[in-house]
Parts: sequence; C-alpha cells; structure tokens
Amino acid sequence: MNDGFYTALGTPLDEQGQILSKSYTNQINQQITAGAAGLLCMGSMGNMIGIREKDYVTVALEGVKANQKRVPLMIGVMDNSISRVMDRVEAISHLDFDGIVATTPFYYVVNQSQIISFYTSIANQSKKPLYLYDLPGVTQSPISVDSVLNLMKHENIKGIKSGNMNLISALMRHPYMQDDFDLLFSGLDTFDIALQGGIKKNLDGMFCCTPNNTNKMYQGDNPFYYLKNILGLRNIFIKHGVLASFSYSMELLGLPGRYHEDYSQNINNQAKEEIKAFMDSIGEETK
Repeated sequence: MNDGFYTALGTPLDEQGQILSKSYTNQINQQITAGAAGLLCMGSMGNMIGIREKDYVTVALEGVKANQKRVPLMIGVMDNSISRVMDRVEAISHLDFDGIVATTPFYYVVNQSQIISFYTSIANQSKKPLYLYDLPGVTQSPISVDSVLNLMKHENIKGIKSGNMNLISALMRHPYMQDDFDLLFSGLDTFDIALQGGIKKNLDGMFCCTPNNTNKMYQGDNPFYYLKNILGLRNIFIKHGVLASFSYSMELLGLPGRYHEDYSQNINNQAKEEIKAFMDSIGEETK
C-alpha cells in the first residue's frame, strides 16, 4: 500500500435498505479523483453492522465493480465470533479485492490471548489478507503492541488500522517491525501531527464528505489548515448526530442515500443550513 489517505466509504442505502449503486459508484470515483490511496468498503462509517445480511454481498460487489482495481480495496467483515466472521469472508471470497478488515469481537470483552486466537484462526482460513482493526471505543478490547508483533508474524496478516498514535508509533520504532506490515492510522484529530511524525497512511470516513480539503491536505504543505476544516465539519456532525449529518453532507455532494442507522431520524432544517454553510465556507462543492 502506498502512502496517502485511505477513505472509509459511506454506504448509501434506499429506504428499503438496498444499495444505491449510482451514488456508491460516484462516491468511489470522487474519492479516487481526489487522490485516495485506497478504500475501505463497509467499515464503521460504512455502517457495516447495520447492513442486512442479504444485502452484504451486493454492497461488496458494487464496491469492487466501481473501483475496478484502481486502488487497494478492503472490505469489513466485523462480527462477534470466528464462525460469523468466516461466513462473511466466504460470502465475498469470489470477489476481486485486496483484504478483509475485522475488529475484535464487540459484544464481549476479550483478553490478549483471545485476540490472538481470534485473528490467527481467521487468517488461517481466509484466502484474502487480513487487516486488524483496533477500535477499543466500540469493542472495549484494545489490541496491544505485543499482540500485534505476535500476529504480524502470520503470513496472511498484513496490517492494522488504529486511532491509537502510541500504538502506531511504538510499532514504527520497534526493531521487529516488518516492512510489509501496513500501519493505517485513524486518529483524525491528530492527522497533521501524524504526517509530520512520518505516519503516512491515514484512514477515516470524513474524507468522504470533504474531498477537496482532503486532497489539499495530502497534496499541499499546510495539513493543519485543511484538517482544521475537516474537524470543524466533524464537530458540527457530533452536535446534530454524526451519521445523519453525514447523510445530508453526502447529499450536498450529489451522493444521495441513507448513510445513517435505520433507527435515526433525518436532521432538521436548521442543522442542514449550518452544514451547507460550513461546507461552502471551506470550499467543498455543494449542490
């Protein structure tokens, strides 16, 4: 994987929960045009855990078709047991993509020995490379440096996505760090500091709705300025509901769909006005 930004794609659904293929394709094209080094289909921003089982393979297929192997494409397979993760892996194993991404189980708190067992078993059975997803704010179970060093010895475990800069930095400095193991940093608030510190692969879902600012952040010489814009929009999302606000921002970019949970309401007109005004002020091309 090359250095640069990796976009955790949003998943545009209609009211029946089916993928809006044109919107998804346009989103992927927009991100690649903006300079994305790679894509994650059905991660956290992609609401993987909220997508119906019968639509899961269709979403993955649409992502593969739209990408056309232009950049590395990873697909989320998160679930609470090895067997349930492998059901997802096997369902999409016929598709042409570059790796699977899995958090630790998120219903139970698991220890480091269980984490190693969980990932090792998946890597043994998967035909696709496995990328670890460290998301302790959701899973309650952080992945330790020692566990990563143990797991990276497996020939089918190729990287980790984490928002823990201490973890990523410790791995970068470690004498046993392997050159072919990718470190994907996802701590949006400190992307500018990470870039200055040599952490060159960054992954986040906010890139979806800020393609112009993201492009400039990674192509220019002032990442602080453009990250400030992205964080400003993210903070508005937090105020009004992250995924529902995200849905409206994507609509403004000409990428309609329901990107939020099916139990969440659309944002109100006041929130819409605030989001549009801010996106216009930071140079995103709204419709």
